[in-house]
Amino acid sequence: MKNKGFTLLELMITAAILVIAITGLLALFTGLSSLNQNSKNITLAMIACQDKMEEIRDSDFSTLYVNYNGANFDPAGFPTADAEGAISINNTDPDLLEVCAAVSWRERSNRIIGEDVNLNGSLDGGEDLNGDNRLSSPAEIVTLIGER
Repeated sequence: MKNKGFTLLELMITAAILVIAITGLLALFTGLSSLNQNSKNITLAMIACQDKMEEIRDSDFSTLYVNYNGANFDPAGFPTADAEGAISINNTDPDLLEVCAAVSWRERSNRIIGEDVNLNGSLDGGEDLNGDNRLSSPAEIVTLIGER
C-alpha cells in the first residue's frame, strides 16, 4: 500500500516559494505606497504654488518686487515644519518680472525634495545646486508678469 501525501521536503519547498512570493508582494505594496505619497505631496505643493501665484498676480505691479522677492510661505496640507515655499523675482527687466514660486518638502523617509535642504524658505549657502540663484524644486511655477 502506497502512502499518499506530501513529504517534509516538498512542504519546505512550498513554504519557501510562498515566503518569496509574499515578500515580493510586500515590497511592491511598499513601493506603491511611497509613490502614492510622493504624488500627493507634489499635488499639494503645486496647488500651493498656484495659490501663491494667483495672490501675486492680484497684487499691484509696482510693489511686487518689494513685497514678494525673497518671501516664503507655508504650503497647506503638509505637517508643520515639513514644507516651505519660496518666492523669487528676477527684475533684470523692470517692465517684465520673472516670478518663481517653489515648494520644498520632507518625505516620510526624511529625504528633502527640492533645494531648500533646511526648509527655511531662504537661499542659503550650498542650496543652489543648479546655479539659477533661486530655490528650485520639482514643484515650482515660473511665469512672467508685466505691468497692465
